[in-house]
Amino acid sequence: MYILIASKQVWWMRLQNSSKQIMRIETNMPLSSLIEKLLRGEATEVHDEDFRTYVDSKMGNSQEAFQQALIEIEGAIDDWKCSYFISVYDERVNAYRTGDTQWTPQDLDDLFVEEECLRKEGKTALTVDYLYDEIERIGFINEYHRDAMDMARLNNDIDLLKNQWEDLVLAQIRSLEGIVNQMLSTASTEPKTEKQKTNRPEKQPIDPPEVFGVDMCCEITGYKKNTIYKLIHENEIPCFRPGNNGRKVMFRLEEIYQWMTKRKQESNQEFIEFMDKQLLARKNK
Repeated sequence: MYILIASKQVWWMRLQNSSKQIMRIETNMPLSSLIEKLLRGEATEVHDEDFRTYVDSKMGNSQEAFQQALIEIEGAIDDWKCSYFISVYDERVNAYRTGDTQWTPQDLDDLFVEEECLRKEGKTALTVDYLYDEIERIGFINEYHRDAMDMARLNNDIDLLKNQWEDLVLAQIRSLEGIVNQMLSTASTEPKTEKQKTNRPEKQPIDPPEVFGVDMCCEITGYKKNTIYKLIHENEIPCFRPGNNGRKVMFRLEEIYQWMTKRKQESNQEFIEFMDKQLLARKNK
């Protein structure tokens, strides 16, 4: 049984093992251009403070600017995830040759045509070998990570390889997203123009209540509802269910702020200790 790598730690470990490629973030660089560079892996030496400086100079203290940035970042991530598909054609062909499938030659032909259409649309076909090679190109986190990926390749575990590849590719853009979320939580609402300022009363920032529901949690964290519900389901965000029926989910402000901060402060040493424990457990089996 191989080790599952904690994706939250990937970002910091990548900085330790990345090449000495340095990218300076110009404050006049459009956010869309920065996002493209991050998704292409062209900014491996950019740190959180670089992102913070960029976001501060680009968006100031405007809630609207932060919210628009989060929409742009989430949209780019969604578009990127739609740019590939898992190819199963070769696997089906091998199963057909060994008699381990009920697929017919016509079924295989239909699958081939379907995958070819996706390729012509510009989508990338993901296979076990492709994912392993991409992870290797980006750089293994450490020897434990390499062992885990080797085992996943041997076991044809495309789901694990895909998750690890996504974590590595999206590590920096997720870091940028987290910083925008943090700055949004302390930002004030500012009018767009002087005309708006004179035509309507200035909107005062509303302090979030100490206890709130999913909608307010989305506003504070910047996450969409489906993401919040996923975090709740996976027990990755602090919440509670008041009353006897236990159906309505609520959050405490202090716990959410602590949770947002903690997600950005996990250290290399914590990851190394985690991996050491996992390796020891595997050896003792």
